[in-house]
Amino acid sequence: MTARTRLLVVLTILSAFNQLDRQLTVILLEPIRREFALSDVALGLLSGFAFAILYAGLSIPAAVWVVNHGRRNLVAVSAAVWGLATVASGLAQSYVQLLLGRIGIGAGEAGVTPASHAMISDAFPPHERAGAMATWSSGINLGVFLAFLVGGFVGQRYGWRTAFVGCGLATAAMALVVRLAVAEPKRAPDRDAEALRAMPSLALLALTMRTMWGDPALRHIVVGATITATVGYGAISWVPSFLVRVHGLDLATTGAYLALVIGVGGAGVVLLGGRLADRLQRFERGRSHVVIGAWLIVVKPFALLFYLTPSTAVALAAFVLPATAANAYLGPALAALHDGLAPTLRPAASALFLISVNLIGLGIGPLLVGALSQLVFAEAGPRSLGYALAVMQGLGAWGALHFVLAGRWLSRRGTPVSARDAA
Repeated sequence: MTARTRLLVVLTILSAFNQLDRQLTVILLEPIRREFALSDVALGLLSGFAFAILYAGLSIPAAVWVVNHGRRNLVAVSAAVWGLATVASGLAQSYVQLLLGRIGIGAGEAGVTPASHAMISDAFPPHERAGAMATWSSGINLGVFLAFLVGGFVGQRYGWRTAFVGCGLATAAMALVVRLAVAEPKRAPDRDAEALRAMPSLALLALTMRTMWGDPALRHIVVGATITATVGYGAISWVPSFLVRVHGLDLATTGAYLALVIGVGGAGVVLLGGRLADRLQRFERGRSHVVIGAWLIVVKPFALLFYLTPSTAVALAAFVLPATAANAYLGPALAALHDGLAPTLRPAASALFLISVNLIGLGIGPLLVGALSQLVFAEAGPRSLGYALAVMQGLGAWGALHFVLAGRWLSRRGTPVSARDAA
């Protein structure tokens, strides 16, 4: 195994652990709700905003750090921190303590993604970058698979606390693997590196922000990703409770089903989307984003059918396509973001991307669904969640349109990403 392959494999596994610890709360919301007698708004705050607030806030200092310091060690330390915070969440004796545990998980995970993205970009040339980023992104779906499968089974058989403690200890062990098995990749050449690294942190951040927002394609990618993530995080946070409340599935069955369709199926689609993007970009830069935007729109009717049909069999069948499509945009979006920026600006770009996707998407999505369910559709009883989730699909179509527009802007540049370009 080459050094760059080992790097990608370990970081992808860590990406899976990232989502495992983050999404455990989602599959275990119902037993947590019963133990602490929580409302849907309180659950929405716990599953989204509590995690997102510190995660987003600390992503910027982490990105600035990796411009001039080692990235591997930051990833290892961060993984240890969020693993121990997950253990602490399992030991929580009150809602406030659990909320603080979630905040601690966000604090630890904030240091991982900007550094991981920067290392992958340095290790893989442009014509392979979308596939590499998609491989890393597939860890998100694999983590969901583990969270739903392990969380559903362990949570039902041994209790939700055991699931948190076990997964947290596994993550802490994975931090040691990162430290021992991953080599720091050589930084990509950047003729402006010295000048950029000498800039004050806020000036470097402001330059990155202006560059991203001033590029129409990158602007549409960030906006599209943020809106799509808002809908996606809102769905993934509440679909388990929806299946339990509306269709009467038990926790283990719900976890197994979602592990298969979101975890396994979603990971396959993410990988396929990244490889397809690498191939399409050899002919036209923006074609992959147009395809992704169109695909996100095509699956919307299936999502609506899932949320609104009274038939459990029809609902479970209809959810397969939207569940697997949710993260297909990540590989091409991250690759386009890094292709359009100097290597020294990439960590800050990843951090800004994450702030938008997580602070708005993860922070607001689950809370918005909970508020719609509790405050707008309360008279619908158990089906209030289905109506709230269905309303979010209109927002998702808007996000998909931004990917189409990003693709059109990228196509106007006319220069394909080829092996010759990478050289």
